Amino acid sequence: MIKFVPLLSLLFLSSKYVQAFSDCSTCRVVTVDDNIYWGVENNDWCIVPSTCSNVVVDTRQCFSDPDYPCCEGCKVIQEDKDGKWGYENNEWCGIKDSCTDGSASNNRENQCFSYPDYPCCKSCVEVYEDDLGKWGIENDVWCGIKDSCNKQNNFSGEADFYVATNGDDSNPGTKDAPFASLDKARQAVRNVSKTKNIIVEIADGFYPVDKTIKFTSEDSGNNRSTILYRAAQGAKPVISGGELITGTWTKATEVNWLRNGLTAYKTPLKRDKKLRAIYVNGDRADMTSKKIKPSGKSGNYSVRKGQASWAWNSRNGMADAVIFPSNAGLSANTRNPQNIELDSSSTWARQIVCVNTLSNGNGGVVANLQMPYGAFAQNLGWGTAYSPTSENTVTNVFEWLSNPGQFYFDQQGSTLYYIPRNGENINDIEVVVPKLDTILEMRGNTPLSSYVQNIIFDGITFAYSDWNLYELNDNGKLSHGYASVQGAIVMAAFGQEDQHNDIYRTYDVPVSAIYINSSRNIKFINGEIRHTGSLGIHLENDVNDIDVTGNYIAKTSGAGIVIGHPTHVYENDTNNHSVGYDFAGPDKEKFKRGTESVPKNISVTNNYLLENCYSFSGHSPITSFYTYNLQVLHNFIYKCSYSGMSIGWGWCEFDGFDGRSLYGMNANQFDGYSKGAARLIGLPTETSKNNHVNYNRVEEICSLLSDAGGIYTLGKQGNSDWSEYSEMSYNYINCKRQGQQADGSRRVNGFHPDEGSAYIKFDGNVVTNIVNNVYELNNWKRKHDMSVTNSFSNTDRSETTAPKCTLDQYVNGDYIWPLKGYETVLYSGLEDEYVYMVGKDVMPDTYYELASNVRLSAGDELPRRGLLKATDTVWLAPKGTSSFKEGSNMTKSAGNEKSMKVPSSPGEYKMYIKYANGSVSQPSQFTLYIGKSNKAANVADGKDYMVSKKRPLTLELDQNNYNFKLNGQNVNNGYSISTTGRWTLQAQSKGNGDSFTALFTTTVTEANRILTKDVTVGSEGTIKFDEIISDTSKIIWIASNSLTAFDESDPSISYAKGGSSSMKAPKSAGTYVLTVTDAYKKILSTSDAVVIVK
Repeated sequence: MIKFVPLLSLLFLSSKYVQAFSDCSTCRVVTVDDNIYWGVENNDWCIVPSTCSNVVVDTRQCFSDPDYPCCEGCKVIQEDKDGKWGYENNEWCGIKDSCTDGSASNNRENQCFSYPDYPCCKSCVEVYEDDLGKWGIENDVWCGIKDSCNKQNNFSGEADFYVATNGDDSNPGTKDAPFASLDKARQAVRNVSKTKNIIVEIADGFYPVDKTIKFTSEDSGNNRSTILYRAAQGAKPVISGGELITGTWTKATEVNWLRNGLTAYKTPLKRDKKLRAIYVNGDRADMTSKKIKPSGKSGNYSVRKGQASWAWNSRNGMADAVIFPSNAGLSANTRNPQNIELDSSSTWARQIVCVNTLSNGNGGVVANLQMPYGAFAQNLGWGTAYSPTSENTVTNVFEWLSNPGQFYFDQQGSTLYYIPRNGENINDIEVVVPKLDTILEMRGNTPLSSYVQNIIFDGITFAYSDWNLYELNDNGKLSHGYASVQGAIVMAAFGQEDQHNDIYRTYDVPVSAIYINSSRNIKFINGEIRHTGSLGIHLENDVNDIDVTGNYIAKTSGAGIVIGHPTHVYENDTNNHSVGYDFAGPDKEKFKRGTESVPKNISVTNNYLLENCYSFSGHSPITSFYTYNLQVLHNFIYKCSYSGMSIGWGWCEFDGFDGRSLYGMNANQFDGYSKGAARLIGLPTETSKNNHVNYNRVEEICSLLSDAGGIYTLGKQGNSDWSEYSEMSYNYINCKRQGQQADGSRRVNGFHPDEGSAYIKFDGNVVTNIVNNVYELNNWKRKHDMSVTNSFSNTDRSETTAPKCTLDQYVNGDYIWPLKGYETVLYSGLEDEYVYMVGKDVMPDTYYELASNVRLSAGDELPRRGLLKATDTVWLAPKGTSSFKEGSNMTKSAGNEKSMKVPSSPGEYKMYIKYANGSVSQPSQFTLYIGKSNKAANVADGKDYMVSKKRPLTLELDQNNYNFKLNGQNVNNGYSISTTGRWTLQAQSKGNGDSFTALFTTTVTEANRILTKDVTVGSEGTIKFDEIISDTSKIIWIASNSLTAFDESDPSISYAKGGSSSMKAPKSAGTYVLTVTDAYKKILSTSDAVVIVK
């Protein structure tokens, strides 16, 4: 046992007591008292001998030694009568005497009540609160919410400054004499003492901004002062990047081609650039557009490396003009040709080039492109480049003004034209014209050192920003366009077609309405970000502890929320971070060495993202690149053009693979596509890990593009020992609200972990109405180490061929879940206090109270959200009930109750809501099933089933209670159908049950008719077809199931024309599928059978 004598006690020791201590064997002194030199040896006090001539005073020691060790650092956890304490290496330690930092109370900003028993949370996301404090969960471990998350939320009393539309920036900013602008309030806050929280209150109204509001380090709060910019009670102030039009509208008689009573109107508008959007009564109006197939292209445009600062690579043979047929309706004499846009789409990306001039020639109308950016859009790989020969969408032509809700801006004539929508009165409409690309910017003065920090925006709307595509200045010559190989990035330099070789340094992220860089402890809560010309909000570099919560993020032209940057593959790149001599090196990094830090502790919670990515359809509403401890929780994404979320970056290209082994796997465990070495051998990216994407609701994805998922991932998301893994759990992904055939014709997946995805856990998710796979865990480009548990879906279509991946899934074709699956759907998306943002047309009341089909037992309780009034009554009753009375087949509960008893009688039940005003809702869409299934057969009347010899429809028939005939012949349980056909299933009850007849069909796709069974061949071996398709315009491909961009010149795949009876296999070993496309390479069907090349 350690003999402990507090240092203070040494002052009162008698000489007799001193004699009880032995002499030290060394001359090291811990402390001196009454000319006695004290040391510590063998965990006890000792007296330094008087014979020591060279006394060494050990300043590393502390008050707690020897009973507790001295801390290596100076971080104070708590302070008591003995001294200041820290906690290191899982034990308490004493703060060294040499530490001069402040007391514990001044060093607890990143500490919490639970430490050291439970760690402090890295984020401020709260999941539970008890008498001890607020708790979170990170990496499956409870953690305490940091003190800094709570200490700045006391904003009692009157505001310090006021802003109102009737104010004046020359005023003092008082309640009676408010400022007129947010920017003036920012300036006022900058100049006051930061010893307490500061409140700026903004009244209701529309606040147009002439120039970007820029926050720098000087505008920050501090540990004692948080600055709150809040909406006045009941107000919804709009900080606008656009201005209201005040001119008079008159009839545009020159628009004389309209029919059906439509009228175009015009008003004066001076503007020195193109106009891509206007907003009428809060809704976006459309530019005119048509789809046209060009008749040809012309030009041989070249870029020479080094010819300009943007020219990082050389390339020849690019088109600089597109030829359209003379009968396409595009006149060479149309107004403002420089404002016309051309775009072409691939499977997952869309490129935009801009016209410079129009002329007649080559048998049509020649659209000369704005160069050199037109070349940028053609310098893309993987089949994503702008195509001057495939169908183009041509936008912004005056003569095509023809539909309600369309506008045209005549820049040369300084006139804005508009055709009102039904119900709009041209004299009463409110029109906003966007002007600013970025409304609000927050950027610290010095990266990694001086930040914008401790600021909250509460209840404020940021809207109506502008962006006229990327602008390239080539020695004064401007060209515009949008080029992106994938996702929310834009090409800013002409580099390698293979973007991996440049480590994505040729790319930037498009502008955003709100931009944040080098910032800490910033919150955007309870507000709106909508109607933006590009991105909504971008948290780019060196941003920590940012909270985006409770916001309506809607109808943005690009992604709603973007976190990070594609070049964060590594932090603070060195000379080792270069793929090759001819490729972009660290000198091309946007964030130079010493300035780069990936986003950390970002919280994106309880936001409603509606109809985002309007103009840039290859974006995803929530997009992240490389992040640490990203929290994406309880968001609702509804209606988007591509994936609901895109998490991660880098594919497998920077996992460090040497071509032989990777994290305990050898090259033979990877598909042939995946065996090539990484771009930088032995230098794996380590910047993205410990990310959490949980409790989200994602619906109606991929309206335009595919090769996507409700949640899509790229790259490694944890450490190779599974520490700091990422998780994506308890999400509800409903790809389409209307049922879909899972036939692979479009690559619309539930979860799409793409190339390099690894160290992700998926648990408790519900995925419905996919077209391709529930989970795409195929062996494509070094995916590995992913775990799926407790999953629920209406189809078993998934791939699990990637190494070290597992899948555990409950399947019910009728979408009937057990309680756990039901609870995932019920509690996914917005939490209770935020559901007000969603209209009843999207989420009727019954969706919150009976969230999905569910099977329970008599006596169970049905969980509900309880979002109704206490005076409303919720009933569970048989379908068709109009008179409600409690009994064995009918139960009720108050509208605000969180659960209710289910009926005791077995059967099927709907939910009805009887409101306090006496009205009754329609029966719920979903059904409660009580007792075991009494379903007689697993086929439904009127339904079509996709089948093949590999995946037949196997009949599940209740022969205990029924006799069955199929197309007039007796049929037994387990009968399989693998051919196209029309079927009549007759069920004759053996007892008192109802007999029934189900008419259904089965379909075998072309791909499954061509390849009916698995085939194993050698390299470039012959594959014989089981059926020959007659349409010679179609193309048959043997390629990876993950490939969606087909190119005849790709050496890793093989192809044949329709009408062929056989084809060669690819050269490389691997597992492939057969895919049929049309002449434009749009996927029509994919085989269930595979081709294995040895």
